Amino acid sequence: MSAQGIRKAAMLLMNLPAGTAAELLRSAKPDMVTRILAELAYLQNHNQPSAASAEPVREFSSLVTKGRSGDNKGELVKTILETAMGVAKAPEMMRQIQDLLVRKDPFASIRSAPPAALVKALEGEAPQVVTMVLSELPMAASTQMLNLLSEEVRTAAVQCMVAGIETSSEVKFKVASMIAERMRPKDGSGGFAEAAAPDDVRRKQLRKVALLLRSLEKPLRDALMVSVTAQDAETAKEVTKLMVVWEDVPLVADRALQETLRGIDSRKLALSLVKADAGLITKFRSNMSERAAAMLDEETSLLSSPKPQDVKQSRELILDALRAVNAKGELTFGEVKA
Repeated sequence: MSAQGIRKAAMLLMNLPAGTAAELLRSAKPDMVTRILAELAYLQNHNQPSAASAEPVREFSSLVTKGRSGDNKGELVKTILETAMGVAKAPEMMRQIQDLLVRKDPFASIRSAPPAALVKALEGEAPQVVTMVLSELPMAASTQMLNLLSEEVRTAAVQCMVAGIETSSEVKFKVASMIAERMRPKDGSGGFAEAAAPDDVRRKQLRKVALLLRSLEKPLRDALMVSVTAQDAETAKEVTKLMVVWEDVPLVADRALQETLRGIDSRKLALSLVKADAGLITKFRSNMSERAAAMLDEETSLLSSPKPQDVKQSRELILDALRAVNAKGELTFGEVKA
């Protein structure tokens, strides 16, 4: 079957119940099943079937449906595979599908990475490599990354982009793998992780849902959350939490942040700012009284080797307070990326 035929088959299966899709694949050869389901997973990853639906509520429904599975290969692929080929064969075939996905789109695992982290991972690399990464990122991320590069690298990269240098798929695969490895956390403390992990893919998908909901007027948002809660209460709780995450704090309006910080213990504030960006520390201090800032400095000086778990819990305390304000429809933000 041609590549076009594989795609048409995958798009058909996406619009059928899993059981029906599995029945259609029962008589197919294992290799063909793997190729079709890999294409199905690829389409889900790129949201292509729902691209024509621009209405926010319809987009929201689409995202929830795709995000519930836990990853973008997801329960749909797994269910079809297990039903059509049997539970025993499914794990190995899922690994084959994952391999096909990585080969088809090597940069899928790093497109959501912070531009600053990408710049750091690319230190010392040739301009051609930087150009390759820039061309694979969404426009906004590519622009941010370009601004963060040194003038020399930025100029060389733009020249390479203008030249339009062709790159083989094998080279792209090697570069993407190298970057993902460099950006993988070494101490388990957080940061960028390879996006191929199911939990990371699920979080990214639900984060899109959360941001979409957060942008709606409170009555519509609440009505949609009621429907999500009725469908899956645990997922609804996760979406609610993802409406306000630590990366959003620098974008919170000053007044709301001031009210929130007043209710947080100085030691908890000091813990929350351990290894935080300088910009966030400045934002916190600028929204505190001189006395509160002095107490924060004192608590900070008393910290020796805080446990990562304590830092995380302190940040969650602040986030929970902001989430409570957001639930009232009283929290405003600047522009944020999914």
